[in-house]
Amino acid sequence: MLKTLLVSIALAASAPVAVAAQNDVQRAEALVNSAAIDISRTEQTKVADTVLSHIDTRAIASFTLGRHGRALPAHDKARFTRAFETFLRRQIEANAHQFSGVEVSVVNTSARNARDAIVTTEVRNESDALKVRWRVIERGGKWSVVDLEVAGIWLAIEQRAQVAAILSRPGADIDDVIAQFG
Repeated sequence: MLKTLLVSIALAASAPVAVAAQNDVQRAEALVNSAAIDISRTEQTKVADTVLSHIDTRAIASFTLGRHGRALPAHDKARFTRAFETFLRRQIEANAHQFSGVEVSVVNTSARNARDAIVTTEVRNESDALKVRWRVIERGGKWSVVDLEVAGIWLAIEQRAQVAAILSRPGADIDDVIAQFG
């Protein structure tokens, strides 16, 4: 009897947390849905601006630097962030034809925790469909996209490995990384 009572109390107490987590997931999903619609409706020449407006390039750049970023002065971090954004812009512009005029639908959303979710979308054009997963986190009450996975490759994780490989070379420094990205 006592065990049943304690389980009931625990379930009742956790219900608001479950509802809050569900609301958070819905906000993450709404952000991705809004971004996807904006991107698909944007003309090809402006796709890069639209994509970059929906992702947190500063957070992705910081993650990409990893442990190497901790020792960097602020001006070097800022230089890297600008180079990284330039790199992303070039990549998006090179593939802009794949973004414009597509249909995007949310397939699934899973909460990693109350402030971190993965939103899976399906991107369709006339002849093909592609799954794109968006990692969305909440900081200070605002949700933002901090990584994208396409074809099994997470952008930020892949770029972090590239930065680590560059900086593991003898004599390499942040200028070598910036030259690679910028």
